[in-house]
Formats: sequence, C-alpha cells, structure tokens
Amino acid sequence: MKLVAEGRGEVSSPRVRHLLLSARAQFVERGFDAVSIDSIARTAAVSKETIYRYFADKEALFRAALEAQGAEFDARAAAVHESAATGGSELAGLARVILDSALDQGMFSALWVAAGVAHKMPDLAASLQSGQGMRLEPVRQALEDHAREKGIDRPVPLELALDFGSLAVEGPVVLMGFPAPSPEGRERAARHAVALFVQGAGGGGAAGLPPPEPLADMRLSPFEEPLPHIRTLLDVAGRHFLQEGFEGANLNLIGEEARVGRGTLYRHFGSKAGLFAGAMRILASDCACGAKPPVLPLGRADPVALRQYVEAALESLTSTTSIRLHRAVISQSRRDAALAREVYLVLRKPWVDGLIPWLESLGIRESAEWHARQLLVLAMRGNRLLAGGHPVAESDRRHYAERAATIFLHGYLATL
Repeated sequence: MKLVAEGRGEVSSPRVRHLLLSARAQFVERGFDAVSIDSIARTAAVSKETIYRYFADKEALFRAALEAQGAEFDARAAAVHESAATGGSELAGLARVILDSALDQGMFSALWVAAGVAHKMPDLAASLQSGQGMRLEPVRQALEDHAREKGIDRPVPLELALDFGSLAVEGPVVLMGFPAPSPEGRERAARHAVALFVQGAGGGGAAGLPPPEPLADMRLSPFEEPLPHIRTLLDVAGRHFLQEGFEGANLNLIGEEARVGRGTLYRHFGSKAGLFAGAMRILASDCACGAKPPVLPLGRADPVALRQYVEAALESLTSTTSIRLHRAVISQSRRDAALAREVYLVLRKPWVDGLIPWLESLGIRESAEWHARQLLVLAMRGNRLLAGGHPVAESDRRHYAERAATIFLHGYLATL
C-alpha cells in the first residue's frame, strides 16, 4: 500500500499505516463529528504533531484512511479478475467481494459517515459518494466483458457498475443496522444479485440455490397515535432533528416550541435518544401512510405499469422528508440499529406489499419479498439518491423508474 499525504511526500511507514487503521476504526464506530484529532492520537499512541506532519486536518486524515481501505478492495477485485474463467464467473466473484468488503472492511462506511455530516458538509458527503463509486471500475469492465461474450460490443457506463454493487449489498441495508448474513447467506445473496442483474427477474434466478436469507426483525409493531400534546412534541422534535442532526438539535428549543416542559419530555421519552427514536418512528409512519401504490396487473410483466409503479415509489421514498429521515437514522445506526431497521422497513412496506402479489402471480414466490426490495434498490440507485440529498425531479424519476424496470424485467444488457 502506498499513500501520499497532501503536500507532504510519501506515507508508507508502519506507524502511519497503524494511524490510518486506528483512525478509520474510530470514524466508522463513532462518526466524523464525534472523533477528534486528540482521540485519534491517544488511541493510535502517536502525538498530534505526528498526525499533522502528514495530514493537514481531520478531513485529510479521514480521506487518507478511506483511501487505504479502498486499496484493500482493489486488491481483492484484481484477484477475482485474474482467477475468473469467464465474465459471468468474474461477476459472481465481484458481487461477493463487494458484499464482504461492505460487511467486514466497512467498504461503504464512508456513506454512513457522509450521512452524519451531510446537513452541514454537503461537499464532503458528495465527494465521498463519488469516490466510492469510482472503486467499481473493475465491475464496469467485467460487465463489459460479459456483454461482449453475449455478442454485445458496446461500452458499459459506470452507472451500471454502481447498480450492480447496489444489488450486491441491497442498497442501504448495511448502513441501516441489519446484521450480517452467514457465510452461506452471503454466497446466496451474491449469486442471486448477479442472476437478477444479468437475467432479470424472469430469467430463472440462481439455479440450484435456495432463496436469499430474509432480513432480521421483519415484524413491525402496530402504530398507535400519541396524545395530541405528545404528537406536537414529536412533530417539533422531528423537524429539529432532521434540520440539525441528532447532536445539533437542542432539547430546550424543542420544548419551548412545543410548549412542553423538560419534565414531560423526560417522563415520556427518558432521554434525547428516546425522543429522537419517537420522532423518527412517527415521521416514518406518516410517510408510509401517505404512500399510494398503484395496482399492478396480475400475471403480466407489463413494463409500462411497472415503470409507473416505480415512479410512484420514488416520489414517496425520495421526498425531502424521506431522504432526511434515512440520513438521520443512518447517522445514528451504530447507537440504535433497531430504530434504523424499523424505519427502513416501515418506509418500504407499502411498496413491497404492493409488489409481492404481482411477483407471485409471475411465478416468483419463494423470493418475492427479496425481489420487491431489490426493485426499490434499483429505483433509488442504491444509496446514490440518499447521498444526493435533494428531492428527485419528475423527469429524473421517470428516467430512473424506466431504467430500474428494464433491468429488473430483462437484465442489464437490455439497457445497452
């Protein structure tokens, strides 16, 4: 591994490699804001002067730590390329590398950190997203090689590699606190993702493999509307948390605006974290209640009807509130994984429930729920629309929905 600090020459000593490993672990565990140069120096057992000798500031150290992490992924992807006999077998290996890297090495931890600072450092969040995407150039090349094997000699855009990677990790699932699957479950998930991306939903799937493992915590408690004054408190708190983030929101200001005393706040929610969880749950419930999925024609893989369905899902899932809600719970998922999982499931439930009968009518029964979630992953471009931080324009929704429907029904080759 060879790193170059900004304007300070080559960085390759064991001490600096240890520093980068220690810094990355702290950023992933606690988030960008909560980590200081002092704490990194203490944990890595180096002086602050040593850190500043190589890195101008905390952001530079953070970027270098991610670059070192990315180099590990590059090496694993290169090994898959060298050993693969065909483009298809290389894709299967790359899907597993992407999933393993996300789960074990925190390959997508940059996105989690980005979610925590997006409200006040949007440029950093955007650049982190872009940098992670460029890591998937080996996937883009493998997709192009596979297309050529199938008689299609056309360039494959990087966007398709990003879509492939999104299916491999199932969008924001890793970021939203779901536990890692077993080694067998990882292999099943990777191979099913490749089959869907290459063949489409009607292509027979990964022959001989059981369906992907279900997500944990799939059961949701029924929602109960709170008392009016508590509902007002939760609405006010939700607005503050989405605008300021968990750390930045001020309980005194929330209580004053809601006209609720701190005693009432602590009696009902126990702490700031408890109020945050209550506010996020009610926001998710409100978003889900506003979802109006169109009815899909049973027994027919109608591309126009599917595009319209996906477009409606995008309008709901990429609204300003939904995007901010995703980011808020992702930024706190290390502290409250159960909340992040619950929000993920509540927001998607109306759309998944609407897709399942249609998928079952097409003969996709054992894995109908997994396919439904993956269609939404394609529609939302993995985590890219969440990282963008802005509502999606109507023309873009139509384009993304049509692209997602095409890949889902016929595989990625149909887009070339």
